[in-house]
Parts: sequence; C-alpha cells; structure tokens
Amino acid sequence: MDVDAKLHVPGEFDVVSWEMPDFVGDFTQMDYGDPAASRLAELREEFAVDEIIAGCDDELEALLALKRWVRSRWDHGWCPAFDTVTDALDILREAQRGESFSCGFYATVLVACATILGWPSRKINVGLGDCSFPRDWRVGNVGHSVPEIWCNDLAKWVMLDPDINGHYLRDGVPLSALEIGQAWLDGDGDEVQLVLEEPRFVLPSERSLEVVRGRGDVPADFDQRQCQLMFDRFTRNDVLDYYARLTVNGREWLDPRCPPTFVRHFNPYGGNRWTSHLPDVYWSVNLTRIVAAGAWDESGARLAISLEHCMPWFDHFEARIDGGDWERCEQTFTWPMHDAINSLACRAVNVQGRPGPQARIDVAYSPARW
Repeated sequence: MDVDAKLHVPGEFDVVSWEMPDFVGDFTQMDYGDPAASRLAELREEFAVDEIIAGCDDELEALLALKRWVRSRWDHGWCPAFDTVTDALDILREAQRGESFSCGFYATVLVACATILGWPSRKINVGLGDCSFPRDWRVGNVGHSVPEIWCNDLAKWVMLDPDINGHYLRDGVPLSALEIGQAWLDGDGDEVQLVLEEPRFVLPSERSLEVVRGRGDVPADFDQRQCQLMFDRFTRNDVLDYYARLTVNGREWLDPRCPPTFVRHFNPYGGNRWTSHLPDVYWSVNLTRIVAAGAWDESGARLAISLEHCMPWFDHFEARIDGGDWERCEQTFTWPMHDAINSLACRAVNVQGRPGPQARIDVAYSPARW
C-alpha cells in the first residue's frame, strides 16, 4: 500500500519510512576517559585545542584538522623522555622543547584531543608481526599504533594516522583499520586510496638514532641508511600489509585468511584474546533508538515514545518534530498525531554538546471515523 492509501485508512498508525541504525556490541566495554579531567582541561587551554577546529564545516574536516595539528608538533623519532612522559600533556610539552616521539605517542595525543572535543576515540595496534603471513623474519618494523575516532556524520569508526599524516578512503568514505585490512585480504587493495597531507613524514634525526641505539632497541651500528630501509615499509602504507591484524581494547581480530602464529622473531608468543565477532572490536557509539507505542485518549491519537542510547558521556536527548527545530526532550514523552505524515527525529547529545547521529520515523495517520 502506498503512502496516499495509508492516509485513508481510518484509525491506523503506519510507519512509512525510517532511519534507525542498529546498536552493535557493548559500548560500555571500554573506558573512553573523562573529557573534563583536569589534565585534559589543562591541555585544552595551554594548547588552544578548540582553535584547531575553528571554522571547520563538518566533523570530518575538523578531525582531519586535529590530525594535521598533532603531526605538526614534532617529527617521528625517539628521545630520553620516552620513559618519563605519562600522558598527552607531557608529550606535547616535551615536543615543544624539541623532543621527538614515535607512532604510539602521536596516537595518544590525537585520542586526547578528540576526547577533549567530545569524540569517542581509542588507540589501537595494527601489524603483521604475529601472523602466519609470508614474510622475511628480518622485515623489521612490523607493528604500528594508530587512533580510531567515531565520526557522528558518518556513523562509523575512522582511522586517522597522525604519524604519517594520512588516512584511507574507499569510494570517498574514510575507512577503519579493519576495513583497510579486509580490503587488502579481499584483493581489493587497488580500490583503497591513501591520502597523505602536509606536513609529511620525516625520517628520524641522527639525534634520535643516538637515543634508540642507547636504549638497545636497535643494533649499535644502526645508522641513517638502515633507518631508511626500515622506514621504507612504514612510508609505503598503501601496500596495506600493516593492517593484516589489529588489536582493539585488548582483543585481537582473527581472520581465517591470516591466522596467528605462536612464534615471533624466534621466541614464543601468544596469549591474546582472539575474536572473529565483529561487535567485540567495532561496537557502535552515540546512536539513538526510538521505541513507539500507539494510543488514543480524549485529546486524540498519540504515540508514546521511549528513547535509548549508546553514548559515552551522555547528557540529554533532543527531538525534532515535522522538520522543526531541535529541542531538548525527556527520555519518554507523548507525540501527538495529526492527519498527515508525522515526522520525528531524535538524537543523543553528550556533555561536550556534540550530538550523535539521528534516528527518525515517519508515521502516516488517519483519524478514526465513526
């Protein structure tokens, strides 16, 4: 039955269209941090984080601006402060003094900045070091740490790498780390575009090499030439093999095409919590779900609305009726029907004032005729 016909069925509530994203997984399985924590508040003010995204037209543009800013703070490298910094504020202060840090530190800072601004974020590990992927054991540099951020406009996790200052697109849509790896394993790597922005990745300085040699992390004769060879793979991330495996929140994704190994660099290895259940590593956040029940009373027909959410840092719900303005609403409320198409959109808003994706239903109603 088409919409016009539904409007002539007396006393019926008919949903004629909807936009109702599914809740996937358990969003409470991870601690996303506190955007109002004192150290983050100090970072926000000292480094003017809000100004980084001022003037951005949409969320993705803002997130890319954050990525570029984090990359601009220092060049990839190593420094004596590796073992003394405790959080993103420490890292940024040391970088301001001229110190250099590697991938995990970039990820820590971008996650902190996104958290400050109200985007759920996480640091994940990718690599090929613990899988039975054909490789030379001397390949070196087999792991990488990157951030993933939930983009409300896209209703998905996206991977933004502030170390190489890059991200990946497929059909114009930014990809998560798992989507990058799956494209490669599916043989669709040529459909993935690596977008690199300025400033580009810079090889570690001689001063950094002195530090890493002193730490014993590389051989004593590790020099600029060997460093160049090691980072050839790192700066060719478009080959996608970095994303063969990934670990999110302590769980390692297990793909049957890329099984694990129990030996790594000739030493016993393993013990990770493996999973092939997608919601274990890619759960949804910031979504809203509408539950509705029809009723009548002396004032006419209505729908009793109940809202649910999966939003970290939740503050309140907002509703928009028949295309009007967004207005704050309760978790449960009554929605009166009128004789036409009734439209309701709802969304959750977090403590930073950042709204999540909307859920929407359009209901056709025709008054009962006696």
